[in-house]
Amino acid sequence: MFTEVKPFLLYAVSSVHAGSGSEVGLVDLPIQREQHTGFPKIESSSLKGAIRAACSYLARDDEEAKRRIRLIFGSDPSETEGDGSRELQAGAISLADARLLLFPVKSMRGVFAWITCPYVLRRWNDELELFGKGSHETFPVPEVNTVSPSSKLLIPNNGQEKVPADQRDRIVLGEYTLEVTPSEETARLGQALGRHLSLTEELELEKRLVILDDDTFRDFVTLSTEVNARIRIESEKGTVVNKALWYEENLPPESVLYSFLFAGHVRGGGEESFQTDKDVLNYLMDDDHFPAVFQLGGNSTIGRGILRRIWL
Repeated sequence: MFTEVKPFLLYAVSSVHAGSGSEVGLVDLPIQREQHTGFPKIESSSLKGAIRAACSYLARDDEEAKRRIRLIFGSDPSETEGDGSRELQAGAISLADARLLLFPVKSMRGVFAWITCPYVLRRWNDELELFGKGSHETFPVPEVNTVSPSSKLLIPNNGQEKVPADQRDRIVLGEYTLEVTPSEETARLGQALGRHLSLTEELELEKRLVILDDDTFRDFVTLSTEVNARIRIESEKGTVVNKALWYEENLPPESVLYSFLFAGHVRGGGEESFQTDKDVLNYLMDDDHFPAVFQLGGNSTIGRGILRRIWL
């Protein structure tokens, strides 16, 4: 049974390819998505494996840390091989799927915007209340088609005193022109999220945040991910290897996801000084054991999958 829960955010420093396998379609290697919404996600098994790998690397020269990682994450898959003489260990943590919270899209003004929608925000609040039993902060859910009054995304009116009604408070995201309304509630949401993400002044979230309706948000996260062509070159000839052209999808940099870490007491008693759910949680919340920046997903050798973890 898991008795402690800790929510956290994941900020994509680089493009992230958490793949769902190969498909026959326009994209050969798509990313993981929720079946019912089509929103991008990172499955809990991918997330747990990446976190274990990051923790194991830091513990590579520390035998005590290696034992604790085994108590936290459970037996390594390689332990199931062989004659089975070694007793297996059940893990003391679980992770929820990382769900999309903010998605970056190209903007005519301000370079790019972060978009979200009421469905995503309400679901996040519901999960915070459900898992945290009221102990975690919840966040405002502004009206749709709103931005902060200080938004840098608004199309300027070039000093015109009388502006036609159909040209007031517009933004251009990708190929779409949208009418928006300045909202203090959207500003408060941006400020709250910005405090947690600790972004630089140039990336001030409040001034880039847009609340879209659920359907428009779904369209953007379906059609505005990165799709890159990849090829493999034959070194001797300098030409493309036969059938070595493929297209793969990535979650773009600046994407923000959220997840939950669930911790319980160490199975089987653990060690004298490492037994309780709080011992497990404190270990993982220490940057010396679980780094604030880690790699997840494919293409690590070309810089993909760099994530920044932020505890809430």
